[in-house]
Amino acid sequence: MTWMQTASGRAFDLVNPSADDVNFDLDVIPALARIPRFTGHVAAGPYSVAQHCVEGAHAIMRETRRRDIAAAFLLHDAHEAYTGDIATPMAEAIAACSGLVALQRTGSADVAATFNKTVEAALKLLKRRVDGAVHEAAGLTYPLPDDVREAVKLWDLRMLATERRQLMAKAPKPWAAAIEQAEPVRLEGRLKVWPWAYAADAYRAALDLYCPTALRRAA
Repeated sequence: MTWMQTASGRAFDLVNPSADDVNFDLDVIPALARIPRFTGHVAAGPYSVAQHCVEGAHAIMRETRRRDIAAAFLLHDAHEAYTGDIATPMAEAIAACSGLVALQRTGSADVAATFNKTVEAALKLLKRRVDGAVHEAAGLTYPLPDDVREAVKLWDLRMLATERRQLMAKAPKPWAAAIEQAEPVRLEGRLKVWPWAYAADAYRAALDLYCPTALRRAA
């Protein structure tokens, strides 16, 4: 079973997703507003994927005036409405354990390394396929232009670094070097966790601002 039932009653095919099955208003927005980042490990409450995307998109617009980058950032985690938020440590742990299983069964380090890389590639492919359907439904070109893709990647790191410093407990050990070295994002005030309904409304408003085609398609 590689499809999932959405809130609107659609059967969303995760392997071969279609833009026709993407409904922002009923499925994507509420799901992103309810899914917590950091696997829920924020003491102040569930800091949602929706809030992360909205805060980042508005910060990008204030700093760069690039509506295309703001729109891409707003959508960069939209696949998580269907895949869930597979945290980077979890994705890497799954890949590592796949390699360990292969090593135990075959005794070959080369086979283990291949399994590790294959699982990593499979997770990335899954996200890319869903991203393609989501962007098409929003009226945006996918894959993204190179400069937009790189900008979103950088801003995602900056937002992660900012969120970690403002929302989480003191780190028991260093995170990845890129996160430790990332420049914090200039936000309008300190981050406060939004209730899910507020986060959904904020995401809907941002979508109407940066990707109005998405809501018109749903209507």
